[in-house]
Amino acid sequence: MDEQEIDLPEFGAGEMSYLVRKDEVPPTGLRVKIEADAETSSKLADRLLVDAVEGLEVTAHVIPFGKCGLMATGHVKGRVQQPCGVTLKPVWTDIELDFTNEFQPAEVVAQFVVPEDDFEADVPDAMQDGAADLGEAVTQIFALEVPAYPRAPDAQFDDHIDADDEVEEKPSPFAALAALKLDSDDA
Repeated sequence: MDEQEIDLPEFGAGEMSYLVRKDEVPPTGLRVKIEADAETSSKLADRLLVDAVEGLEVTAHVIPFGKCGLMATGHVKGRVQQPCGVTLKPVWTDIELDFTNEFQPAEVVAQFVVPEDDFEADVPDAMQDGAADLGEAVTQIFALEVPAYPRAPDAQFDDHIDADDEVEEKPSPFAALAALKLDSDDA
């Protein structure tokens, strides 16, 4: 199976980047609301390899965390359109979930050591120059919820073989050669 290389945008240059500076977050926290406009939704659809993204919005509460980090808790919702895995007709999938995301300075994140077989490790997202890219973090959270093989509710995959079904034998491509050999033996 070929793995597809994913190109992540540079810090602060994502389709829905929204930078939150640590020094601008009060001790009580900062409320954030992000809504993807039509242009952003179109760019996100291209990045997520879907036909369309609609209604993507994020509400979050960002608070200081530890000595130099931030913690965001919030809610993301939106929907994506993709071809049905059975019929290839367009299917909309509603995505809605709560999230919690930690941000730490890049030099702190670089010190995390995660064994390569630990797929459950929570590594904070890296901040740069005292800023966290909440929009990019949420884009990645949203992307993880996009179904790999969406299916229309009424889609039926009928092209299957049951154990009781008779399998039609196809003639061997060598059957014609065998017939020629038999004809030449008679001559």
